[in-house]
Amino acid sequence: MTEIQPIATEIPNQNRLKNCRLEPDRKTPILAISENMTVNDDGPPLGFISIDVTLHRPPGDPFNEDTWPFPLIREKVDGSSESQVVCSGPYDDTFINKFVEAGERLSKRGAVGIITSCGFLAMTQPELATRISIPIATSALIQIPSILTLLPTTRSVGILTFDGTRLSPLHLAKMNIPASRCHIRGAPEGGLLQIHICQGLQYVHDEICAELVTVARELIAEYPDIAALCLECTQMDCAE
Repeated sequence: MTEIQPIATEIPNQNRLKNCRLEPDRKTPILAISENMTVNDDGPPLGFISIDVTLHRPPGDPFNEDTWPFPLIREKVDGSSESQVVCSGPYDDTFINKFVEAGERLSKRGAVGIITSCGFLAMTQPELATRISIPIATSALIQIPSILTLLPTTRSVGILTFDGTRLSPLHLAKMNIPASRCHIRGAPEGGLLQIHICQGLQYVHDEICAELVTVARELIAEYPDIAALCLECTQMDCAE
């Protein structure tokens, strides 16, 4: 069986950001810097929009600054609970406006781009990308269209998600992802990952990793056309 690799989000290399310097014959930096940005030796920061949950976030979680080789700044969207964000239907305008406001606060603080803390926010990608003044990637699902272009049309992508009952065709449609080329499987109901997120318990790396590996193997066995895996949930990153 062909080895399946999770799709990882590529973030600009720290050294590329640090090398924002004037060349002798240039009067402007190679990398354009916002007038609101404070640049230090570590380079400009990545912005992070977090939802209103309390979790143990070890290194590997994008919320943890030790995950990144460059500065991270955060803004929380108050009132954005797990049950509000993880849903199968669209969000209302008031809810989306809160994320736009958080994104603009990060922009004013100097962030050069933004990520979020839940893959279900793929539902907001088109609107947030339009309304926020700096680039934003709301979800790991954003990578799937590019991956599909690299694969034969007979192959598909498997999606591991926090909740397979609530990740819906609408999330895929927002990303222009053909549902016919994706197979979705949720973490076990009441399993370690769901308990960690819903109850805020300690992140047990090895046990959650084993749980997800089992789910992935079952999914691939059921759909052998899968050529790549995408991990929807940001808390899955810690278990890679």
